Amino acid sequence: MFQPTDGGYANGYHHDGAAVSGGISGGHRVRRGSRGRSRGRRSSIGNDSAPRVSQWQQHPQQHEDEEEEKEKPAPPCTEFDTAYFNSYAHVGIHEEMIKDRARTESYRNAIFQHQSYIAGKVVVDVGCGTGILSIFCAQAGARRVYAVDASDIAVQANEIVKANNLSDKVIVLHGRVEDVEIDEEVDVIVSEWMGYMLLYESMLGSVITARDRFLKPGGLILPSHATLYMAPVTHPDRYSESVDFWRNVYGIDMSAIMPLAKQCAFEEPSVETITVENVLTWPQVVKHVDCYTVTIQELESITTRFKFESMMRAPFHGFAFWFDVEFTSPEVFPSNNGLPPSFVESSNGCMTEGNHRKKRPNPNEALVLSTAPEDPPTHWQQTLVYFYEPLEVEQDQVIEGSLTLSQSKENARFMNIHLEYSSGGRSFVKESVMR
Repeated sequence: MFQPTDGGYANGYHHDGAAVSGGISGGHRVRRGSRGRSRGRRSSIGNDSAPRVSQWQQHPQQHEDEEEEKEKPAPPCTEFDTAYFNSYAHVGIHEEMIKDRARTESYRNAIFQHQSYIAGKVVVDVGCGTGILSIFCAQAGARRVYAVDASDIAVQANEIVKANNLSDKVIVLHGRVEDVEIDEEVDVIVSEWMGYMLLYESMLGSVITARDRFLKPGGLILPSHATLYMAPVTHPDRYSESVDFWRNVYGIDMSAIMPLAKQCAFEEPSVETITVENVLTWPQVVKHVDCYTVTIQELESITTRFKFESMMRAPFHGFAFWFDVEFTSPEVFPSNNGLPPSFVESSNGCMTEGNHRKKRPNPNEALVLSTAPEDPPTHWQQTLVYFYEPLEVEQDQVIEGSLTLSQSKENARFMNIHLEYSSGGRSFVKESVMR
């Protein structure tokens, strides 16, 4: 038991057979380690495989002797994890997140909307960062909040807690949630775990670990559900700025650089903001996550089939992805053995989902944080997977295919994106790595 201390694929172009292409580019490279590059959650673990765990307050129920470990051993902390955590020690990342009013106010509203679940109860904040969500929970009446973070930002979080006279309620634990010890069951888990394209960074796995280690049966998880969407998009301005620019540079024909420009601009996913005018069709669900039932294994690889009909004649430049999360109590959104009704079993045994934006159980009660193009902008923006060459589509033209998202074997916090799509009698493949 930890005791408290003081202290590319090949370059590819569209053609009538298949094209393979790869990688992250663009607007930002990917995130949040700059929340815009790997949102490196939470760090400073040093060179040892076991992170140090610092708690700046005496645990009120601490045992004298080490208890026998009844759980599976925690996975080792890799060098990738260390780099990820270290990136969150920079205050600029936390400033960006806190200044995202849609994000921060949604969490504050959700915490006070569920005050009856929180007042007098025990809360764990997974990846607490500066501790702002932990403080919201304390303000909502939590009896105790364990603020857990593996990044050195935990040192500042503890100082913030003390400055706000909350040291009697908020206990900062410096370490991975996989490693820290909490000697009581908890009633509530709160975490802002979402990465670009929802699942990038794989931080949801830490929330699942906290749930399975600490949460009482019937406990509350905020957010409770998440849904990832996709839709075909047109974005001629982006293509023109990145590629057509080279046709005439100060009167010089530099079009010879265009193949390289396409590779650099579109090889990897791009995090940027689009509008509803860029979206060619209604979105479809890629993945629905029920945080009460989802497993780590379920997130290792996700496959879905899609079928869209273009609502206009336009160049089809790629696919956009965005997500929303809901803050509901367990009884409001009952699971169906862990699988919402939109899931269907595909012929290859992969779990896929239905085609339409899911209906919420009670829109009047569900508090939703959305990163959709039609909603107020957030620091997540949208994630775009561009093609090297646009495909012209007509109104009502069908775009169909499949998408697989899988954790990279190189680094589980990276995400492999495999797209197969066809339209107008032509078929293509696009492969990228979100890193």
